[in-house]
Amino acid sequence: MGGIEDLMAESNERWVQATKRAQGLVDRGLGEAVKTYYTRFWPGGVFVLVVIGSVVAALAFGGSLGDWPSYLAFGFMLAGLGTMIGGLVFNSKKVVPAADYGNVDVTLSLTSEERKHVRRQITGKTTVVPDHLTVTRGAAVQMRKALATQLLIMPFYPLVFIPQALNSAGRDDPFVWVFLVAVFLLMIGMIFVVRDFSRAGRFLRRTAGQPSGLR
Repeated sequence: MGGIEDLMAESNERWVQATKRAQGLVDRGLGEAVKTYYTRFWPGGVFVLVVIGSVVAALAFGGSLGDWPSYLAFGFMLAGLGTMIGGLVFNSKKVVPAADYGNVDVTLSLTSEERKHVRRQITGKTTVVPDHLTVTRGAAVQMRKALATQLLIMPFYPLVFIPQALNSAGRDDPFVWVFLVAVFLLMIGMIFVVRDFSRAGRFLRRTAGQPSGLR
């Protein structure tokens, strides 16, 4: 019995430490910040940068209309660079203030299995444990903040591969399919990030106001 009691005490201590880290963590509008970026800033910014980059390339290198894939490639490369810089700036100015997410991982003191169980609760794959709700909500806030930052930066990668695909298409290079597949896989990856971001948001809304048995 002593061994079981020791294990239970250790488990409780881990959760107590996690609960202390989770105190005060809250999402103050991460979803709205990401929505604002993608509806107001990103589409127009990408369009303007693609046009500017293409026009500058055409003026700098001359050539015929048949070289348009090369011109567009420069435009997309400029858009990719602008997306990375703009995403980092927007993250600092709008996303970071939209959440109190702490400086230390809430689940740091938990075992690997306990962390997996917390994540499964957030994603709706298992029943929420009321005694651990403070920890699970804190972890959801941290997960959502990390995913929000990823969503701002991830468009950089397909915008880098698109110029490679355009250049390959202009040269009838068979490797064009390699770049197209890379862009496709990156887009699939973004879909999964959006899914997890939305799941964490739904979890926070669903559990708002519910009491936690461990404080």
